[in-house]
Amino acid sequence: MDGFEEVLEHFPLDVYSPRRVEVGGLGAGSRLYRVEGTPLLDSEARVFLIDTPQGREIACHPHIVSHGLSTLCLGAAQEFRVAFEGLGLEASEAMVVQILRGGPGYMVDKVFPEVPLARVRALYTSDGYRSHSDDPRKVSVPYSLIPPGEAETLILPDTYATGRSAEAALTHLHQKGLEPSRVVIYGFMSAPAVERLQNLLETWGSELWAFAICDLSPLCSNHYDMPLYGLDEPLWRERGMLKPLGSVVAPETLRGVLPHYVPGLDQPGDWSERHDTLDNGYGWEAGDIRGHLERSLRLIQELDRLNSGQPWYTQTHQTAAKAEIARIQKTLQGLH
Repeated sequence: MDGFEEVLEHFPLDVYSPRRVEVGGLGAGSRLYRVEGTPLLDSEARVFLIDTPQGREIACHPHIVSHGLSTLCLGAAQEFRVAFEGLGLEASEAMVVQILRGGPGYMVDKVFPEVPLARVRALYTSDGYRSHSDDPRKVSVPYSLIPPGEAETLILPDTYATGRSAEAALTHLHQKGLEPSRVVIYGFMSAPAVERLQNLLETWGSELWAFAICDLSPLCSNHYDMPLYGLDEPLWRERGMLKPLGSVVAPETLRGVLPHYVPGLDQPGDWSERHDTLDNGYGWEAGDIRGHLERSLRLIQELDRLNSGQPWYTQTHQTAAKAEIARIQKTLQGLH
């Protein structure tokens, strides 16, 4: 028994809204889905789930960092380009927008080398790791470099928790005169972030196309963590409340990750800090890989303690937690 039915019974996972979209050229194990009519979204946003072996590895395994992470991100980005063009979108009409510091880590500019590249720094003025507010006034844009010319399509790779950094970047670009017909977002993303950006673009008469890696996630009470499914750990830690969360995910994707995913784990993790180098707009700086690993280790240990008392927490879940703890510890030992 893989625990599939038990997970569906205890968590508000939507496995019914994703509809398979056939696109030629996707690699082995990759699938594309269109999300239709999910209760997680109030709007009629155009949302796709791009399920790739690389995306699943990244989502389940925070021990994957540095070069190993970049390699997986590049493979996932290549699949994204196949899906992008397979749906009739034109790279010749596009501009890639890197939201610094984390956006370049998705490697989208590497698979669209012929496309003009804009760079925008969206800076959180007060938030930190696993602690985001939902106040757009706390995001500033201190730096941007925008190539000349128009673009029908803006492609924004980033991690979308609240969507505030993308909202700030898009607003900045709009004020600078860019008026795209559509905005394509790609990366790990939550349903509230999609709603925020959909509402923004509707005021401009622009379309939103969202390509979420693996699933369209809920958002924990800290406005940061984006679990596939699990208990809202920040809410339990701060208020002692047990709140089950679930994403929009295709059944095939869920079955594939169940043996490897620690329930409640933030899928992108501390995304920027998982990378060797980060572009801050003024230069390059090192990612805090050790800090990411240490924080992920503590979180998985906390999740294991929280989940162990729950009726749905099986030996499979516990094995996944212990295995990832061991991998993180080994990766930490290998750091210089």
